[in-house]
This record gives sequence, structure tokens and C-alpha cells, in this order.
Amino acid sequence: MAGLAPSLDDPDHAAVKVLATVLGGGMAGRLFAELRDRRGLAYAASSYYDPVRGPGALVLYLGTAPENAARAEAALGEEVERIRREGVGADELRRAKGYLLGRYAMDRRTNERQAWYLAFYEIEGVGQDYPERYRKAVEAVTADDVRRAARRYLAAPSTLVLGPP
Repeated sequence: MAGLAPSLDDPDHAAVKVLATVLGGGMAGRLFAELRDRRGLAYAASSYYDPVRGPGALVLYLGTAPENAARAEAALGEEVERIRREGVGADELRRAKGYLLGRYAMDRRTNERQAWYLAFYEIEGVGQDYPERYRKAVEAVTADDVRRAARRYLAAPSTLVLGPP
């Protein structure tokens, strides 16, 4: 399931990154916790949003057995509707922002990764000061921002189901 998402330099970028983290931020993400741990409908459930200069995509995905596909797809839709309707609480927002910024820092531990990201930021036209601006933008995201992003970017997601012939 996916929806169009903002570009790297869009004001909604940080809110969508937090939204993607709430939904798919590792084992604590809503999709993993609900679809895998609680309901046992999937062996993998996550989301990602990798922005670029133009419009990106917010992707929610799961891996499931063919016999669970219909129920898992319905449950995924329920989670999308839930975040659009209810948003996120203060603790969940704090955890998601901490997880997101922690992973951001961990991914830049080596000179090789730092060089890669600096080159990427130049190619995308956001400049070398982008990491600090990004950190501040993520820290400033509110629960209302996440809910607004969910309502905007997951309003009419496209769904693709792949399975055995």
C-alpha cells in the first residue's frame, strides 16, 4: 500500500518521516506490533519513505502467507484509518522521533556514509547543512502534524498484492 509523499525539501517532509516511523519503525512500529505480534497475520510488516527531489512515496508493506492475505490487507487498511482518525499520543510521538533521529545518527557513523549523504544532499539540492535542519524539523513535529500528514498522504493509497499464481 502506498501514497504519494512530499519531496525532500517540502515542509511536510519531517512529519511524513515521523508518520512512517510510527507505522513501521522497527518492532515497536504499529504495523509490526499489530499485524505480526498481536494478530499473527504477517511475518513482516513495516513502512518506509525515502524522499528525493521530486515527489516520493510512503510505502506500507507486509509479508504474509497466502491464506492470510485478505485478512492482513484488511488489517493494514484498518491501521491506516486508525492513524488518520486518532493520530498519535505524546509517548508514541516521542519514541518515534527518538527512534528516527537515533537511526539517522547511526547510519552516519562512518566517513563513507557521511560522504555518501553529503553527496546525496548536493545532488538533491538541499545543501550540506541539511542534517541540522532535518534534526530540528523532526524535533519540531507535533502530533497534529503527524495526523495531518496521515490524512493528506494516506487519503487514497494504492494497493498492490503479489502472491503465488
